[in-house]
Amino acid sequence: MDNRSGMLDKVDRHPIRARQRVAARPSSCVMNPLVLLAALAAAASAFAADSASSLQLWYDRPAQKWTDALPIGNGRMAAMVFGGVEREHLQLNEDTLYSGEPPADLRTLDITKDFDHVTGLLTAGKNSEADAYVTKHWLGRNQQCYQPLGDLWLDFTAPGETTGYRRWLDLANATTGASFRRGGVTFTREIFASAPDRIIAIRLRADKTGALAFKASLASVHPTAKTSVLNHTLVLRGQLPGYVGRRELKTVEQMGDQWKYPENYNPDGTRKATANQVLYGEAIGGQGMFFESRLAVQSDGRITAANGTLLIEGATDAVLLLAAGSSFNGFDKSPSREGADASARTATDLQAAAKQSYDALRARHTADYRVLFDRVSLRLDGDPAKEKLPTDQRIAAFRDTGDPALAALCFQFGRYLLIAGSRAGTQPLNLQGKWNDQVIPPWASAYTVNINTEMNYWPSETTNLSELNEPLFHLLREVAQTGRLAARDMYHRRGWVLHHNTTIWRDAFPVDGQARAAFWNMAGGWFSSHLWEHWLFTGDKKFLADEAYPIMKGAAEFYADWIAPAPDGSGELVTPVSTSPENNFRAPDGKPAAVGLGCTMDLAIVREIFARTIAAAELLGRDTVLVTELRGKLARLAPYRIGARGQLQEWREDYAEPEPHHRHVSHLYGLHPGNQINAEATPELFRAVARSLELRGDEATGWSMGWKINLWARLLDGDHAYAIVRNLFRLVGTSETNMRGGGLYPNLFDAHPPFQIDGNFGYTAGVAEMLVQSHAGVLHLLPALPSAWPGGKVTGLRARGGFDVDLEWAGGRLTHATIRSKLGGHLRLRTNEPVKIDGASATAARGANSNAFFQTVAAGPPKIAAAEPLPPLTSRPTHTVDFVTAAGAAYTITAGR
Repeated sequence: MDNRSGMLDKVDRHPIRARQRVAARPSSCVMNPLVLLAALAAAASAFAADSASSLQLWYDRPAQKWTDALPIGNGRMAAMVFGGVEREHLQLNEDTLYSGEPPADLRTLDITKDFDHVTGLLTAGKNSEADAYVTKHWLGRNQQCYQPLGDLWLDFTAPGETTGYRRWLDLANATTGASFRRGGVTFTREIFASAPDRIIAIRLRADKTGALAFKASLASVHPTAKTSVLNHTLVLRGQLPGYVGRRELKTVEQMGDQWKYPENYNPDGTRKATANQVLYGEAIGGQGMFFESRLAVQSDGRITAANGTLLIEGATDAVLLLAAGSSFNGFDKSPSREGADASARTATDLQAAAKQSYDALRARHTADYRVLFDRVSLRLDGDPAKEKLPTDQRIAAFRDTGDPALAALCFQFGRYLLIAGSRAGTQPLNLQGKWNDQVIPPWASAYTVNINTEMNYWPSETTNLSELNEPLFHLLREVAQTGRLAARDMYHRRGWVLHHNTTIWRDAFPVDGQARAAFWNMAGGWFSSHLWEHWLFTGDKKFLADEAYPIMKGAAEFYADWIAPAPDGSGELVTPVSTSPENNFRAPDGKPAAVGLGCTMDLAIVREIFARTIAAAELLGRDTVLVTELRGKLARLAPYRIGARGQLQEWREDYAEPEPHHRHVSHLYGLHPGNQINAEATPELFRAVARSLELRGDEATGWSMGWKINLWARLLDGDHAYAIVRNLFRLVGTSETNMRGGGLYPNLFDAHPPFQIDGNFGYTAGVAEMLVQSHAGVLHLLPALPSAWPGGKVTGLRARGGFDVDLEWAGGRLTHATIRSKLGGHLRLRTNEPVKIDGASATAARGANSNAFFQTVAAGPPKIAAAEPLPPLTSRPTHTVDFVTAAGAAYTITAGR
């Protein structure tokens, strides 16, 4: 009897493998719908293979470092895939895995008892003393850290030299893998993370019968983790740290903060015997989240278990299915005492996935993903020969030779990461998205909410991924609850407040560190802008009434209580204790300080949240008393100020800057992401923003360059926006923290450095802003097209008011566009040349745009220091028309009168 048939008998008696074998057989002339879907997907994939090459990252060698590896994710699970020949490595994450337990923040803070002392120091010009006092007395403890799950290792036994190696990430269908030839055999791997089936799937194949042999093992950086084998399934179980401190113990002691950390210190400030930066198990009273991962193998080869591993021999094909879960049971429940059953989740997910064939799993995954990804396409015309080079080589050459197709690929990579990392029912994207391999990661790999978390979601509306905001909105609903405690107990004020950081435990009180970063209470207002923008893009009035407005109202109530008259007798309202995120000024005594009053970003956010809460309340017919209060305080809010150098001032006073090229540009919020400043309504402020950017310079960390791309795009300067793009496309080889010198890693991850994912999303959002804008009361096509991209085509971008936009250009000029109206209503369209509109009667635009979705927040007249006026910014002539659209209709735009 043939050995293979004997093995087949053996395999078919194994229920999981038998299911795969049976699923692959045609059982009748009527094809199973899932098999048909798989076949159609495979045919479509083959048909599109050539065109899809522009959507592939690829490399000619395995990953050597974590930042070489390729990311996959399904919103909840994530992995970095290394593509090794003799040893494949998947570094694993699950998005609920955080150290600590709730409440994780310090909730005994109360600033009202010494509020007058701090404001008195500021009134006296003693900013550096106020800064030191706030740092010492008004800050809390460090936030807890996002944790890695573990590692999947596949060790192969195939002798011989390796040739023809290729490693790839295909953005068209969200799969990664590798192929190579070794010992006369071609080996291929394909890996994806399925959102509908909640697993990671791996397929290994050899083109020679029986040539595939490997060992599969699971491990973890957490010493509590143990591996066992259950019915040919690997099971990894462990418990996360009950406490992780970002700061070393000696740093805590130097700061005199021992009292904040009873985990490590006695009441007299001495260390406990168990003191450590990372505390597991008994050292932390049994606290900490439980986690589990399960790996099942389906194969036509022999499967045996040995020493906590699975051995597969004599195979030609193998499918590995990985599931993961935790005991997380909500932001306000102890995961160790009130936790969910991690084993039940992993077992359920794995069993359900194992009932399907690999082709069916892949088809479901691809169909689910492409519903989102395929909404937007982007082609930037360039040299096709460059696409034949490995991606890391293309990054390295970009600044010198340009590569429009790589710029388009990086745009779509940002959309891919958003789909991979943010799905309904999951946690929102954190500082590293969902991809982290460290127990003490940079900045806790949690949520830094003075820019970074917000930037993660900038592309969601413009690049047609609106529903991926759901995890962020869920976080807002929860942090508004803890934020009410902070507003009540720390400030004795209405509403809710959120500071510089939060985590899965929805911390709302300040963290530790320094006042310039940690004492910043404007996150509630900034986050509320995402709710309002969702309304502007979708017109979903139920969302506005049920979800957005209650959160916006609470944020507005806090700021209405927080602002106070400026002590200079001007009658202007300012924030009484204020910082501009992470930046210092030089105080009147010559010392660096961060604490002042009425910083520009504060007032921009307060102006925005007041105006939008008023608009929402009036639209919904609610809270007339609050509307009257907000309207009165909005009228007294301190204005923008333009300094002696023609710049938009960052602080109320025109202070000198110890760090003129600081990475944060928070004072420019009113231009982007806000809509208070534009060339038409506020020309003085528009020019002042440009001057501020000129003074800051073009070099920065990766995420800061992402913000600057958006800002220059909104300044309608495509070539300067592209200059920042060129700076971003700098191949970075270090993961050491550096506040300058950002760029991209070989895998296109943004380098702060180290890795932060916000720069990827900032870049994607910035490219969208270069091509379509709708924030300034008008839908503007190609508002900031750089000369480096003379030809191209984009489809599916979204604009406020429920408009979808396709457009094509050549020679730097619009040739054709299609605008689809979801909601109907008035449309004001701006182009850089005259156009004809098919399907509507257009007239020259006059007066204000009557479409409420295009309303902007009034900035008010600025105060301008006596100085020589700056030369005006150069701008292209534009043509603006009005026409009425019908819901569901499409309108064709062509160049020419």
